[in-house]
Amino acid sequence: MAKSSIEKYKSFEKWKTQEVENEFGLNQLSKSALLTDLLNHEAVFTTKETIEIEELKELLLRMVVSWNEYDMSIMFIGPLFRLLDMQNKRYRTFFNHYLTYEINGKEIAGRVDGMLAKGWQIPSVPLFFMQEYKPESGPNGDPLGQLLIEMVTAQAINNEPNQTIYGCYIIGRNWFFVVLEGKDYTVSLANDATQNDIFDIVGILKKIKHLFEVKIGYK
Repeated sequence: MAKSSIEKYKSFEKWKTQEVENEFGLNQLSKSALLTDLLNHEAVFTTKETIEIEELKELLLRMVVSWNEYDMSIMFIGPLFRLLDMQNKRYRTFFNHYLTYEINGKEIAGRVDGMLAKGWQIPSVPLFFMQEYKPESGPNGDPLGQLLIEMVTAQAINNEPNQTIYGCYIIGRNWFFVVLEGKDYTVSLANDATQNDIFDIVGILKKIKHLFEVKIGYK
């Protein structure tokens, strides 16, 4: 079988934040109206949701230092997203999924920790990405750089270079939300999932779910 003549970018996990900025002309802002709006959620929680969120918070508080990446994804991330009910025949959260696309005449590809996309088996129209789930005791790599390259790829896949893409990267107990609007991106302060910040995290994810459902015409 003949090899592809298309030049390849390096895989997602090898990108640094500055490299993504330089290659694709991204610019970090200190604040943005879109991020402010995302963080100012108005989520209401049922009694059942409140109990489950509190249980997850206490579990993470006890175990976060000892968990590895796999432990975190199975014991905390998975149950949290089941609570958010992001799975049906129209869309779902895809975990550990391989994503590839051609940008600027080069193939770009890698495995994505998590993304919210249309479809139940084959993802399309990705709008939200999660990255890194690294253990608190010693994270490696550049989670923001990896997240940004995935978000840039989503804009290309959706054929909307100025589209707003949402994301977050997770280091131990800390969640950082990111909004990419065109070439400008903004990063939130840390949200500590072992504290009452966990309700803000869930509220923000609920808001992203709503924005996605509106985009694909689900609501």
